[in-house]
Parts: sequence; C-alpha cells; structure tokens
Amino acid sequence: GMGALEEEPMASPQLSERKSSRIMYDSSAVPDGIPDDYKKNRESTEPVLFYIQQCPEDASLARLLKAAEEDIRLHQARIKAVVQNDPKLVTTYTFEDDADLKARMLRKTQRLERLKSLQENASTILEELDEVKKGLTAEERIQVKLARWQRALDLYVYSPAHMKMDMLGLLEKLLEGLSEEEPLSDILSQASEMCLAVQENTVVAVRDASDEAAEAEDAYQIRLEAHALHARRIMLDSDDIQAQFRTNGRAALQIGQQLEFAESKRRQCESASILIRRWWMMENLAEQEALSGEEIQVAEEMRNMIPPGKCRMDPLFTNPDRSLEAAKALKQLRAVVKARGNAATAAATGGGGGWSGDPNIIRRFEITAKLVARTSLALEQRLLNSFSEIYSKGGVYDFTEDPRPGSIDWIQLRELAHALLLFDSGRNLHRRYVDMVISTRFPELFQPNGEEDDEEEGTFNMKATRSKLSSLFHRVSDVCTAEFELIAHVFGADEESGSNEMPLTAARALLQRVISDPKSGLQARITDLLESVDRRGDFDAGAKKLDTFVVVHEKAAGLFSLLKEAAEKNLVPDKFLQVESRGMGEESTSNSIESLKQFLTSQEIALSSSHRRGYLNLELRLLHHDCCATLSAINLTLVKPPPPKKHRNSDKADLEEYVAPVLPLDKPTLKRELGLTGILSGPLKSSTLRQPLIYATDSLARARLMFGVGKKGGESTAGVITSIYGQMCAFYGQAFLYPIVESLGELLHRSAPANPPTLPFDESAPAHDLGVDPAFWVALERVHSAAKSFDRELWAENRTGSGRVWEILVTTQAVDSMPVARRCRVNFFSELERRGEAAILRALDTLAAHIHWILVAGGESMSATGGSRIRHHITGAYNGPYSLPSGSALEAPNSPAVKSLTYCLRSQFVNIQAALTPQSLSSFWTALSMRLYDILVTRLLQHYYVSTVGAVILSRDVEALRSVSMLAGSDHTHWDNLRELVTLYMTPPDALKTMLVGPEGDVNSGKGLFKRVGRLQSLVFMSRRVDYRYKTVQGEKKSAWAVELLEEFGVQDPTEHGSVNIAMFAAGRKQ
Repeated sequence: GMGALEEEPMASPQLSERKSSRIMYDSSAVPDGIPDDYKKNRESTEPVLFYIQQCPEDASLARLLKAAEEDIRLHQARIKAVVQNDPKLVTTYTFEDDADLKARMLRKTQRLERLKSLQENASTILEELDEVKKGLTAEERIQVKLARWQRALDLYVYSPAHMKMDMLGLLEKLLEGLSEEEPLSDILSQASEMCLAVQENTVVAVRDASDEAAEAEDAYQIRLEAHALHARRIMLDSDDIQAQFRTNGRAALQIGQQLEFAESKRRQCESASILIRRWWMMENLAEQEALSGEEIQVAEEMRNMIPPGKCRMDPLFTNPDRSLEAAKALKQLRAVVKARGNAATAAATGGGGGWSGDPNIIRRFEITAKLVARTSLALEQRLLNSFSEIYSKGGVYDFTEDPRPGSIDWIQLRELAHALLLFDSGRNLHRRYVDMVISTRFPELFQPNGEEDDEEEGTFNMKATRSKLSSLFHRVSDVCTAEFELIAHVFGADEESGSNEMPLTAARALLQRVISDPKSGLQARITDLLESVDRRGDFDAGAKKLDTFVVVHEKAAGLFSLLKEAAEKNLVPDKFLQVESRGMGEESTSNSIESLKQFLTSQEIALSSSHRRGYLNLELRLLHHDCCATLSAINLTLVKPPPPKKHRNSDKADLEEYVAPVLPLDKPTLKRELGLTGILSGPLKSSTLRQPLIYATDSLARARLMFGVGKKGGESTAGVITSIYGQMCAFYGQAFLYPIVESLGELLHRSAPANPPTLPFDESAPAHDLGVDPAFWVALERVHSAAKSFDRELWAENRTGSGRVWEILVTTQAVDSMPVARRCRVNFFSELERRGEAAILRALDTLAAHIHWILVAGGESMSATGGSRIRHHITGAYNGPYSLPSGSALEAPNSPAVKSLTYCLRSQFVNIQAALTPQSLSSFWTALSMRLYDILVTRLLQHYYVSTVGAVILSRDVEALRSVSMLAGSDHTHWDNLRELVTLYMTPPDALKTMLVGPEGDVNSGKGLFKRVGRLQSLVFMSRRVDYRYKTVQGEKKSAWAVELLEEFGVQDPTEHGSVNIAMFAAGRKQ
C-alpha cells in the first residue's frame, strides 16, 4: 500500500460503487443551482451535466468537448459548495483558485521529489547502515544511527524494490552494535515515532490519490459522454448515407448492366460485320478464280515467292507481320464453313436449317470454303516453317524481356505459336515441336550407333551399363527441364485468352514420345537392355539382371521426381502467374499441373510395372538358388520335391508369381554319413548358417530400392517383402533347420546297453554321456542361435533404421501384408519349437533309460555278490542293496551306483546348461529329477528292503541325488518328502508311532508323516523295513509291533492283499 507514490493511484471503494451509476442531465435553465443529489451524496454523487445538453444537435466535437470542460468545472464547484456550505462557489469556483487542489498537487510534487532522491541514493543509504561513526559520543552516535535508519525506513516503505532486506532485518540493523548501557527503550521509542510519522504520510498520500482518482473518473465520464453524443450523431448520418448508397447503387448497377449488354451487342455486330466483309472478300477471290480458270497460287503467295504487287490474296494473309490476325480471321471463316456443314446435315435429315436450295449459292459457298481451306493450310505451313527455322537456330534459353545476344528468339516463337494454336488446337505445332526436340536434343536415344551389338557378344559390364543409364536419364531430365521452361513461355496463354492448357498438352506430347516411343523411347531401350542380359542365360546373368532392374528403377524414380518438380516449377511462367493473381484461371492452372503430374506418375508406373513382376520372380528364383547352392557347396544332399501339377487352363502369356519348391536336407545322409560331429562341422557351421541370411538381406535391400519405402511403396512393396520373407521362412525352416533337428533326435538311442556297467566309474576319466553325446547339446544350441539370428537379421522388430521386414511393413502401413508375415514367423518358430521339444524329450528318455541302467542294473549287480547272488539266482529272493545286516561297514559315503550316476549327471548338466535357455533348462532338469525319483522309488517299493544299516546308505544316496537334482529347476518337493520317509528305516519300532502321527499319538492330530506325505505313502514305505515281516513255515507274517501299530491307528495294511499301485507314488502326482 505504501508504493502508491510510484504507480497510478488506486480507486477508493466509493469510486468503484459510483462506476455503475449513470450520468444525469440538469433540468434547470441556469447552472447556478445545486441539484438534490449533491446535497444527499456530497462527494460521491454522479456528475449532473448542464452545458453539454445545451449544445445543438449538429454541434461539432470541439464544441462538445469545450462544454464537457465547463461541466467538469461545474461538477467540482457544486461539490465544493456543498462541502463548504457556500452556494456562491457554484459561480465563482475555478481550478486555479482551489486551495485544496493546490495543496494536494504540492504534496504530490514533494513526494515524487523525495522518492527520486531515495532511489538515487539507495545504495548510499544501505551502506551507511553498516558504517560506524568514530569520534562521537554515545548520544551523538545514537542520533546519527536513528537518522540513517529513518532514511532506510523511508526507502523500505516508498521504494521496496530498491531495498535488499525485510523489516526484521531493518530492526536488526537498528539494534546492531548497541551495548547494554545504552538506552534501548528510548531508541525503540524514537523508531516507533518514525514509523507512525511514515504511516501518517502514507495515509495522506492514499487520501490524495483517492481524491485525484475520483476527480479523474468524473472528468473521464463527462468527456466520454461528449464523445458518445458525437458518435451517435455520426452513426445516424452514416445510416442515412448507407440508405442513399443502396438506393442509388442499385440503380447504377442496373444502368451498368444495361450498358455492358449493349456494348456486348455492339461488339458482336462489329465482329459479324468484319466477318461478313472477309467472307465476301474470299468469295470474290473464289469467283474470280472460277471465272478466270487460273488457280490462285495460295502457297507461293503465303511464302512471299510472288511479288506483293502481283499477289491476288489480301495482304492480311500474305503479310507475315499480320499472321496472328490472319489466323484468327481464318478460324472464324472455318467456323462459318463448319456451321454451314452442320446446317446442311440437319436439313438433309429433315431438321430444316433455313438455307436456300439455290444451286448457285451452294456452288459459291463450296468454292469459297475450298479457298478458305487452302488458305488455312498454306498459312499454317508458313507458320510451321518459320517456327522450325527459328527453333533450329538454337541459342541460350534466356526468357527475360531483353535477352542477351545468342539467345533463342522466344518472343517470335511465342507469336508464331499463338497463331498456330488457332489451327486444330495446335496439333501440327505440337507434332512438329516434338519432332524437332527429339531430333536435335536426343541423338543418343533416337539414333543408336550399334554399340549394343558389340556388348551382346562380350561380357556384360554392369559399371558401364550403370554409367550409360545415368547419363541417359540425366540427359532426359536436363532437356525436359529446359524445354518445360521454353514451353511455358512459348506455348503459354496470353492475357486475352487466359488459357493454360496448351503448355501442358505440348509437355505431355513430348514426354509421351520420349518415354513411350515404341522403337526408341526409354521403355523400349530399357527392355532391349534387359533382353540382352537374358540372352546370356546363366545364373550369373540373372544376378546382373537383378542389379540392372534395381539400377533402372532407381534412375527412373529419380528422373520422374525431377520431371515432376520441373513441371511444377517451370511450366507456368511469371507473367502468367501475374495474370492468375488477378483471378484468371488459378484453379485451372493448379488442376492442369496436377493432371500432368498424374500423367508422369502413370508413365512411371507403366515403365516399372512391366519389370516388377519379372524382377520379383527372378529375385525369388535366384534367392532360392543361392540358398540351396550354399548347402550343396558343403556336399549336402537335398530331397527332390514331386513335380508340380500343371493347370490345363493356364495361360502361357500370364507370368505367375514364382513359388520356390521346398528341397529339404536328406535325413538319412545326415544320420548315416555325417553324424553329430559332421552336422556341427557342416550345416551348423556359423558361416553356413549366416550365408542364406546375407542373401536374404541383399534381396530385401534390392526390393526396397525397386518398389520404394514408406507410404510411397504401399501394398506393392509390402507384398514383395512378404513373399521374400515367406520363402526364407520355408527354406530356413522346412528345408534347413527342421531336418537337422529331427535328425538330432533320431540319432539318440533310447535303449541302454544289455550288460550292466562296471561300477564305480573312474572320475579321472571323461564321464559317461548317458546315451546323449555332448555334441547333441552343442547342435541344439547352434540351432537356437541360428533361429535367433534369423529373426534378428530378417524380422528385426522395433529396430528403427534396420531396413528389415518389420520396419518396412510398418512404414508402408500395409494392413494385409503384416498379418501374413506374422503368421509365417509364428509358423516358423512354432514348428521349430515343436521339433526341438521332440528332440529334447527323446534325450530325456535316453537319459532316463541310462539312469535306470546305472542305478538298477549296475547297483544290483554290485550288491548281489557271493552267496547273495547264488541265492538270488536259485530262489529269486533278493532284498536289494540296502538290506545290509547289522555290523556292516559304512566306509563309503554312497553306493557305487549313486556315486557314478551323480558324477555323470553333473557332467551332463554342464552341456545341457550351455544349450538350453534358463526356462527350458529349469523345465528339463525338473522332469529329469522326477524321472530319477520315480526310478528309485519304484525299485525301492517293489524290490528292495531296507535295514537300519542300509537306511544310512539310502539316506546318503537320497541326499546325493537330491543335490544333483537341485542344480536347476524349482519343484523338488518330492525329494524332501523322500528324505523324511527314509527316517522310517532308521527309527526303532517303538518310536515309529511318534514319527508317523506326532507326539500326542492321535491319528487325527494332523502332525507327523501322515500330515506331511500322506498316510498311504507313509505306511507303504514303512512296509519295506526288513523287520516289518518275518518268515514262518506258513509263510510271511507281520511283526508283532507292526500289527499292534496298525491296530492302534485303526487302519489296514495297504500291502497286505498284493502289490501296490506304484503310480500313486510318482513324483508328478499331486498330494
């Protein structure tokens, strides 16, 4: 609020309330009185105007503003009279004599000067706050400090922007350096008085600002009322003027239309009169020719071969300087002849026509028409010869108004062209112009020198061909660009016609001849070049033809792009653009340019579409040949496919899209001649795996160049890319990787050797491969890497700038091709995964068979020795390797079979881990763990008995097998349960109850092994104790403790009535 000295004073609340009121007018006859509103509201009343309303209706703005100034003085005088209770002030008050106003203005001036002084000395004031005066008494020092602090306070209040501290910091500066003996209360009291003085000054400043704002608002409202009255009067005058304009303008428009119609009729009559006179002139010449019998030498007179004095034709036709006028006259005469012919036809068909049947009239008309035709032909021929002569001279293309020496005379060409365009719309002119451009500008294109025959006999030089095509296309681009500018200036419309069709027609005729000429056009020359490559007939020539296709398309795309740019830039001269700016044919010009660009687009499509199908078939054929040749180069045998079925109704002329046959690798050759080592060093060699991908990426790059990228290529590019990708998926999958993976699985033998192994294995020697050679896992890893490389190098999803299949299909926005390509990709990986899973499952079966071979056949052959083996062969009774009698030695930590098996499994795990992904490794090793568990548990529950000493060995074996099973995978709870169940064989019979149901001895307590592994499993495993049964003469009987335990539990023996369903104890069965 204290910053009011710097800014405009804010209006008081009273002012805001008064803004919604309306200005009133004084109804009294003299300004001496004081209206009642002033007596009621005093200073807050709205102005009551007197002098403004006394002004006449047609008063000027200056007079209204002068009256407004009088009302402003009167308003303030009335307020002063009411406030001071002195009615005389209404007539005697003036602003110059107002003491309050003078005092307020003086205070404002003083405040502004003080503010200016504070702002100029702001830095000095702040520095003096920190300065300490020396050589003064304490009282003098305090007074100096208070004086300086007062100036800082004024700076803080009146110019806060120049103050670098707040009020609290200002107080700290005041008290800084004061000792306890100095009167602190006196200092603060004086500071308080300073603040009160500043506050009083601020209140006065705010009140002055409020009064000044109120007076300014009242003055503004009064002046605004004067301007409003003047504006309303002007608006009324404007309405009157507008009404008069509408009335008079309508009449003027009607008069103008009538005059225009009359002028058009006058011009028509004048034109008809001139046409009739010229017809009579030609009719008289024809009559004279017929009567004299001597033919007028029209052509010779037109070419000025006869002296002017002897010419019988009118000088209009023989004077070259009047060629344009003569051409227009002849066009009108030909229109009369044409109209007569149409009328005669209508009369012959019964349509009338109003023509007389007098034979003499008809004869005269016919001979006149023939003379008009001869004259038109002769004049057109003269103009064409003149055009050819000037164009043949050549020169620099300088189209300024003042061409430099040596430039082509384009102004004369333009005049001749305007005259020739009146003859059959310039058809002969266009033909003549195109012939001259072809003959003079393209000798290398339309006048071949026989070099092609020499090239056909030798080898195909790709570099020379590229250079030749580049120079040819550059020549076409340069010539057409220059000729477009010439066409625009020579064939362009004049200001009278405003037509711009002729330049585009001439340009189109030129392009049609250069590109599509059946003998020597660009398309014909390119076709000849490709046919010369075809005559060589080998695959190397096919590769060169592919490169030629790409070069031709690349150069053609650049050529047509330059031609479109040149057409848009050069075919409309600046002069015609100025005509367009005046509204003459702007839309027509734009449409014509677009039409020519569409024509160029159609020519480009016609030039490239005829080659694209041939390119695609050749690209697919050579890609398939190169991929198959890569496999043949390493002596691999490919299976020949059955011959395709031929369609009877197939048209030989139709070139169908090439479909590559699937030539899979011969699996018997892979298995019999190569084996795992040969497969690794042959088809799965990194260079062999990578070479087809290199060929495919080259094909994709050529296709992008041939068909374009982005939205420009569209569905055509997407279709080609999809065809290449689909063929590569078929080759890399069905012909290459699928047979290899199937052969890998078939090379594994699921059956183990018939003879038991000699245990334990020597751990210093390489571990037994358990039927699965390490090369099998290396081969699987290479197949997996090859599949990832195939996807990374060809599909490359989300790899911006790769130029691969996914990016191309996304940029072309082809909605139909993307699903097809995705389906090819999904089928490739799903089929490869299915075959890979089959091979891995076969490896799992092979490992399981060899685990059984080592664990069962090898383990039992080691334990069944001496008398045990004899008794086993004689009686068939064998209690297994864990039915050791009491007192047997326990030196070995594990049985030989388990020790050898874990050694082999750990060695095999290294190979498997390197080949499979973490997820696949987890699944595979979990499945192997379950197979291992099932083999051990099945043998244990069906054939083995466990003694207390054997339980120690069994516990160690279970722990070793569990340890090797925990190398990978996550679901190994079956081994944890088996660890708990093995304790049943170590526990004395009297403690079995506590172990099975818990310390409470309650079957339903939910504790013990009954809760953890189940009642059935616990009882069946307990039945394999050596002391569970004993032999008698009547047969085997359960021990007394077993019978008593079962009776306490109230359950039957699950093994009493025969064999147990071993499937109930499989590792994969959920509890």
